[in-house]
Amino acid sequence: MKLPAFLHPVHRFVSEGKRLPIYLGIFSTCFVLWLLLSPPTLVAGFIERLEFLVYDQRLSIMPKATKSPENKIVIVDLDERSLQAEGQYPWNRIKVGQLTEKLRDNGALVVGFDITFPESDRDIRDLLEAVDLTQFDASFNDTLKLIEPQINADQYFADVMQSGVDVVLAINFTQQSTATYNELPDSIVDIGEQLAEAATVADMTGYTGNIKLLQDAALGNGSMNQMPDADGIVRRVPLVIRFGSNLYPTLSLEMIRVYNFAESYELVTQNYDGLEVVSAIRVGRGAGRFEIPTDGFANVIVPYVGPSSLYTNDPFPYISATDVLRDTLSEDEKSQLKNSLVLVGTSASGLGDIRAMPLDQVYPGVEVHANMLNALLDSVTTVEVDSGDATTESVFSTFSPPDNIYFPYRPDWAAGALFVVLTTLGLLMSMAFPFMGAASMAAAGSLLFVGSIWGNFQLWDVYKMDFPLVMLLLLVLLVTAVNMIYGFLSESQTRKTIKGMFDQYVPPAHIDSMLDDPDNYSFEGESKELSVLFCDIRNFTTISEALSATELKKLMNDFFTPITQIIFENNGTIDKYVGDMVMAFWGAPLEDAHHRSNAITAALLMLEKVEQLRPEFKEKGYPEVNIGIGINSGMMNVGDMGSVYRRSYTVLGDAVNLGSRLEGLTKFYGIKLLVGEAAVKNLNGFLLRLIDRVKVKGKLKAVDCYEPICASVDASPELESRVAEYHKALDFYFAQDWDGAEGILKALLQSEPDTLLYKVYLERIETLREQVLPEDWDGSFTHTSK
Repeated sequence: MKLPAFLHPVHRFVSEGKRLPIYLGIFSTCFVLWLLLSPPTLVAGFIERLEFLVYDQRLSIMPKATKSPENKIVIVDLDERSLQAEGQYPWNRIKVGQLTEKLRDNGALVVGFDITFPESDRDIRDLLEAVDLTQFDASFNDTLKLIEPQINADQYFADVMQSGVDVVLAINFTQQSTATYNELPDSIVDIGEQLAEAATVADMTGYTGNIKLLQDAALGNGSMNQMPDADGIVRRVPLVIRFGSNLYPTLSLEMIRVYNFAESYELVTQNYDGLEVVSAIRVGRGAGRFEIPTDGFANVIVPYVGPSSLYTNDPFPYISATDVLRDTLSEDEKSQLKNSLVLVGTSASGLGDIRAMPLDQVYPGVEVHANMLNALLDSVTTVEVDSGDATTESVFSTFSPPDNIYFPYRPDWAAGALFVVLTTLGLLMSMAFPFMGAASMAAAGSLLFVGSIWGNFQLWDVYKMDFPLVMLLLLVLLVTAVNMIYGFLSESQTRKTIKGMFDQYVPPAHIDSMLDDPDNYSFEGESKELSVLFCDIRNFTTISEALSATELKKLMNDFFTPITQIIFENNGTIDKYVGDMVMAFWGAPLEDAHHRSNAITAALLMLEKVEQLRPEFKEKGYPEVNIGIGINSGMMNVGDMGSVYRRSYTVLGDAVNLGSRLEGLTKFYGIKLLVGEAAVKNLNGFLLRLIDRVKVKGKLKAVDCYEPICASVDASPELESRVAEYHKALDFYFAQDWDGAEGILKALLQSEPDTLLYKVYLERIETLREQVLPEDWDGSFTHTSK
């Protein structure tokens, strides 16, 4: 489709030089930036999934977080063995209280329950509900009233929680329901209501809390929620969530607060257009406070130390709850419990607390809290301040030494930094790639791709940064692919253009080979052994006078098309068409070790083709066409020759001139094909007839010239016999035995009366009989015309 005229200047401007691929690279960069800033919903979800995949692979490949021996964290497991030994869950609160007592007695400092107690336990009156108590005497009812408070399960558990062990209970928040169960405790996040509502934290719409008796008895209450990503894998945990205008910490963070005797929390935020973007959670006040860096939504990345410890007990030991209740702990388990932080949870599949994490598809949810506790314990450091007022400087403002950061994090400046990196790298690639070859471009693209991954992994390993990678890889792939595709299409167009320019002169195989390996071919002049062919239409002047210009053009096209095809099929190169003459050569630009035989084969096929065209031309009303062909081989100069206005890939030299002279001699001898002696040197496979030993005009040295009659396999015995007889006559001729030569030639002429060659020699013998020949007579004949 043609462009409108007014767009031609724009097209020339864009297409000139390397502008188009540069613009395509810039457009690709802008496209990636658009996906970064405002992607469609479906695309955003797909990119997020890719980021998850990159995160999981990075976590599995790179060194994991470590657990210090000083971080004594134990998981007391309500496992299948405990359920079989102690009965189905939920257990009676007395049993839970006894479990807590046993943990206290074994030295546990803080016990966190990763389970909720939303309903009151059944007391003795619930058990006796079906019994009519009025049938008993008053003393029974008095005794029942006396012992009832002492055997109240909830009260028993509440009393244990206040008997020398710090207990933290869990609250189960939800975003899928607005139902609320029990009352929430007062928020201990020290923040105003207005700031709490403006803070960028996760909002919850419903919750399941603990009964008030237990809630009041516990020293702390924390969210048990872990907020899996869209693919169901737990990678992040919110340190703080919001219900209404109140903020609540996660279970592991609350256990750390209790463990460190801190009283409250603070949010470290930065104001962005009215939003209070969270950058850290501060635990405690004054000189003893410490901060946990978070992302803008108060989430932290869970620093997993490895797959689940459920079956290995390393690094987090699992102790069956029934062993604690029945005092069947080993000495190692007793040592593990002493001065430890204990998480009470379940690995039983029927209790529904199995999660998926990047390193393990079956992972107890309670162990997620254990990993959080491990990093939180490492993060407890004192922040030096000049006064009791807290600063709001984000830990993300500088690269912190890795020893001081235990939670991988995504900096609050990550989005801006990614935008700058994408813009800069995209522009650099757009400017540089169009000037590279395919191999160097692929190498550079691969290097940038691998380098981006390496750099991202190094940021994770050294600085604990979770820097986005997918968009950077997409940019590298897209700009590289655009330039590679453009280069391929441009090369294809170049090949097409070259073919369009040269396929009239060079066989397609020549062009393909030259384009596949252009360094091995040059249009610079060189001297090499080649074979050259000249083909001319006989009596062309008479033919042209009998036809109109249009008819003559059609005849020439109908003649040259099959002739050219034969030359191409035999690896020849068309040099030029001059009127009724076509000139071709073999051996350049492609090397051809068989250039002699290929040239002669083409000549024989051309003669056959002319015979085949004769009835077709007659049907069209064309005059009869006959041709003469001359071939010679030798050293020739070949190359791109001409002027600044027009050039041609052609051959020059004495050997070329002799080939032209040989074509002209075909008429003299009444034959259609004549080749020089150099063309038949070491040549096999053809039946050759020596025509003459000649001296052409301008040359002193005599040259033997031959007529290739046909391929040896096509020669009949009769033909071979006639050629042998003819050569016998020539032997007599060169020996000046005129009678012997004359006798054989007359016999041959009698069998072939139309053969002009025999007549030429018979006339020459008659002339030579009358002459006195010099002693050095070599039998050559001198032609005085071209």
